[in-house]
Amino acid sequence: MKEKTKFQEFIESVRDSQAEGFLGRLKTDRLLQIIVAGNLILLLILFFIFRPIIFPKKVKTPCYQETIKIWVPFIEDQIYPYFSDFSRYCVNFEITTKNLEEIKRDLILALAKGDFPDIVLIDNDFLNKEPDLFSSSTPIIVDSLIAFYNQDILNFLNLQKPKTFDELKNFIQQFKNYSQDFYPLGLGTKEIRHRKEIILSLMSLNESYKQKEEFQKNILSALDIFTSFNNPQSEFYTYPENAGDDLINFANEKSAMYIGFYSDKKEILQINPRINLSLDIYPLNTFPPKVKIYSKIFYLAQVKKSRSKAVPYFINWFYAMQLKRFSQDLDLVPFKEADLTPEKKIVFDSVKNFGETFDFLNKEVLFNNIDRILEVYHKDENELNRILVEINYSL
Repeated sequence: MKEKTKFQEFIESVRDSQAEGFLGRLKTDRLLQIIVAGNLILLLILFFIFRPIIFPKKVKTPCYQETIKIWVPFIEDQIYPYFSDFSRYCVNFEITTKNLEEIKRDLILALAKGDFPDIVLIDNDFLNKEPDLFSSSTPIIVDSLIAFYNQDILNFLNLQKPKTFDELKNFIQQFKNYSQDFYPLGLGTKEIRHRKEIILSLMSLNESYKQKEEFQKNILSALDIFTSFNNPQSEFYTYPENAGDDLINFANEKSAMYIGFYSDKKEILQINPRINLSLDIYPLNTFPPKVKIYSKIFYLAQVKKSRSKAVPYFINWFYAMQLKRFSQDLDLVPFKEADLTPEKKIVFDSVKNFGETFDFLNKEVLFNNIDRILEVYHKDENELNRILVEINYSL
């Protein structure tokens, strides 16, 4: 072994003397004892604070070992990409494509047979009618009545988009002064695509629109307004009898405005991909606004008989992680306010600020009789009253 040099021996002796001096002081110096103890406590506190960062816990990924059965109005190849990431939780999906009416029709029968889905996409109408079928429901998509415009026609005639009845009246008059070759908009007949929802919205001009005993008065008031657009004597006259389907006329550029749902945009563009569309708020309103705008809400709902433990986590995961991309790709309006396009914000704000689903009414009974009402309105008062009494009794 190599012998230590005198210098090394000197250094070691200095260190030993320092250590003995420090330990000696530590035994007798109360202030030094407090300082050392305080530093040790501080180090322990910092260790426990930063331990999760320095030594993070390994989170165990849950593994459900389940197959989730789901009914949605989308084809499997279209919807699965938004579900697939959840498969890392040991979940498979059995996707069945059904439209909303098929889901409503088939679900009760499937429950009776014992071969039912875990999740369905349903609307507020069915959820309100059959709430006991579901253990939970999460809103994901919304829609509401809005106004579509042919911006080329508006630009050519130098017209502004109306937002109230008064502005709409001026819009119609200016339109008639410019051109007789186009309809300002389609309203007032049985051929109007969303006549039922528009009439319900017009009912809400009366504050008592929710009161059953006021139903007959309120619907007659709504019918007066709706049919005025088909009355040649009215200042709102815009659409003659037998003029045809208002959406098709609008898509074919025979009218400047169409009142419908955001979901109608797809059909309009399928008919005429070149139409220069612009959207704005529902114009059959007052200032300040009084009308409640007919709205739809769509839910992912877990069937109550489902025993799946993964479904509640999947629905929450889909809402948080996939809804934004899903609604962007499929051009839907999500039940989320963030990052909306201006067009979708019109729909979202309409639902948020003025939306009404009218679920307090038996809409099925009313909607099934709307065309009967329009058929006899201003033609057979006795038959009209009979129909309204019949409806009122069923509401």
